[in-house]
Amino acid sequence: MISQRKSILFLACLFIFIWLIGCKKDVQLNDSITPQNYNPTPYKFNLPASFPSMRIPKSNPMTNEGVALGKKLFYDPLLSSNNKQACVTCHQQSASFIDSGISFSRGVTGVLGDRNSMPILNVGYASAWFWDGRAKTLEELVFHPITSQNEMNQDLSELLIELNNSKEYKNMFTAAFGEGSITFDNTAKAIAQFMRTIIASTPKSLDTSKLNAAEKRGLMVFLDEKKGDCFHCHELGNFMTNFKFANNGLNKNAINNPGLYAVSRNPEDLGKFKVPALINIKYTAPYMHDGRFKTLRDVIDFYDTGFHFDPTTNFYLDPNLKKHFDNFTGKPTPRRWTEQDKQDIITFINGLVDESVNTNPQYSK
Repeated sequence: MISQRKSILFLACLFIFIWLIGCKKDVQLNDSITPQNYNPTPYKFNLPASFPSMRIPKSNPMTNEGVALGKKLFYDPLLSSNNKQACVTCHQQSASFIDSGISFSRGVTGVLGDRNSMPILNVGYASAWFWDGRAKTLEELVFHPITSQNEMNQDLSELLIELNNSKEYKNMFTAAFGEGSITFDNTAKAIAQFMRTIIASTPKSLDTSKLNAAEKRGLMVFLDEKKGDCFHCHELGNFMTNFKFANNGLNKNAINNPGLYAVSRNPEDLGKFKVPALINIKYTAPYMHDGRFKTLRDVIDFYDTGFHFDPTTNFYLDPNLKKHFDNFTGKPTPRRWTEQDKQDIITFINGLVDESVNTNPQYSK
């Protein structure tokens, strides 16, 4: 009996020993452990004087080495399953980081996506990403297109093998995150760091003295609640957006394209999509989440007489649009703007540009 107890005790101790070794191995591989001799250079933003400080997650501090790695990854087709598409494929710098001139981008398998590519300007100031807000961090945003079957369709284990086969990437990951740091988590962190550096600003959104006569008239239309009435969502200031989500009456039956509701399951979010920024919108046609409008004039006419409100299928139209709807006729009420007003507001919006973004070598390959 004593011998049997000793055997049981021995086996129990052996099991605990093996378990502790396993735990120790897991800890050694944990990305949260700071490697020895890890000393990256903190990244210094050169923000416009009017811009607030950007909130940087503690889990992904900005470093020169991380940004450099992120830029290289952003331009590298290695991130796709066929090694032919990169992030830049759908976010081209010369077009203010959108897929120029098309409604939907085609993935590596040849399938078209179902959302228009968004420009990635000032994305570090947002609090949710994608047209439907499904990404809660910029790092999470990177994960979706790389793994999506309709986009880059990459197998993450294959990607890590390819990255580890590159001496250059080994050196860059080590510089950015320390020894043994080639993980997809760090890949996403690096790309997110690079994206946070893409800053666009325009003095015309803050200083009316910078506007010409037509632009000044257009600004007045933009702010007039009986005409353009645009400022509630496209807040006048650094970013020309409130970074929120709104139902702008694109579809009569919002459930056919539910937007934020598909993520939140909150009925009040039905038909809501992210409010895009207006800076450099001159370069980012076509417009809306489905790219349905080819020109800004199409957008203006839509907000005049084209938006939908049906209390049985599209309950949560933004109140700033609902007030321009005639419940008696079941149609939008034409606003009190003239043809000249429409031309002027387009002139104002087209003037909200930072053309340096399209050519700045800091963002180039």
